[in-house]
Amino acid sequence: MSKHTLIAAVIGQLQADLAVCEQAANEAHQAATHEESVAENQYDTLGLEASYLAEGQSRRVAEIQQEIAAWQALPETGFYEDDPVISGCLVMLQAMDTEEQRLLLLGPAAGGMKLSHAGMTVTVVTPEAPLGAQLTGKYVGDCVMIAATEFEITDVQ
Repeated sequence: MSKHTLIAAVIGQLQADLAVCEQAANEAHQAATHEESVAENQYDTLGLEASYLAEGQSRRVAEIQQEIAAWQALPETGFYEDDPVISGCLVMLQAMDTEEQRLLLLGPAAGGMKLSHAGMTVTVVTPEAPLGAQLTGKYVGDCVMIAATEFEITDVQ
């Protein structure tokens, strides 16, 4: 599985999340505008609560659409050992004192998403996250700290 396949998998997962959120937003909107949601007295807040839920779901739909657009806008260039780590890089880390390895995909959104690649778990991190901020601008051979463990960047794609 290549980096491009991983990026496609992230976009696919985001599109699946979008479909679920769109359905939830539609259901919340229908509940908010249903005739049974009309307040019968000042203490009847069912319609108001449903409208807040619909608004929140609609915002989440917009956020996911922006995340998908950000991933689709990543340039399709390759990265090499002498290139700095930037958004769109697949980064291999090796612990300095153990055999532990980590594979990270630095991307514009969807931080925390986990994917499978070559028998390893790939974790999506964003440049805004502490680990993403540490990685950005580093090169193969540089080190980063994760939970008091030092890791060396051994590969960038």
